[in-house]
Amino acid sequence: MDWKNAYCVGIHEIDVQHKTVTGCISRIEQAVASRERWSDVNAALVSLSTHVHNHFILEESLMRIHDFPQLQEHANVHWEFLAQLRTLQEQSLTNNVLTDGVKFLQEWWDAHIQTHDKSYALHFLKHMALVETLTLAASATLQNAGRCTVSALQE
Repeated sequence: MDWKNAYCVGIHEIDVQHKTVTGCISRIEQAVASRERWSDVNAALVSLSTHVHNHFILEESLMRIHDFPQLQEHANVHWEFLAQLRTLQEQSLTNNVLTDGVKFLQEWWDAHIQTHDKSYALHFLKHMALVETLTLAASATLQNAGRCTVSALQE
């Protein structure tokens, strides 16, 4: 699975994590395609699981901070994916991870970024722009208030 610029959501840390997870899926794909040892495939699955779990925690934390209205729905999608990934890991203990498992990871990740993640990213960016506008307005008000106070003291 290759990184595509279409996966960018415009939030640097999220984009960096998306690239890392995409790389983990690519590593699993390579390990399965070249019929590497079970331990190599399993290590790649464990790496993916760790990165995805940490990524989902970050996303959901940002959703809480920015009052994302679909937080619960998005979190449920995350936890369903983690359960499916756990099942894939468990199956890999007794069976080879087949190309169907790799295809599932690729398709899920692609669709998730393109739909769910771009939706919350747009919400975040709008929220951050609003916060920045309010901060600038508050700063200007405080500066003007400071001038009035200084002017009043000088008279």
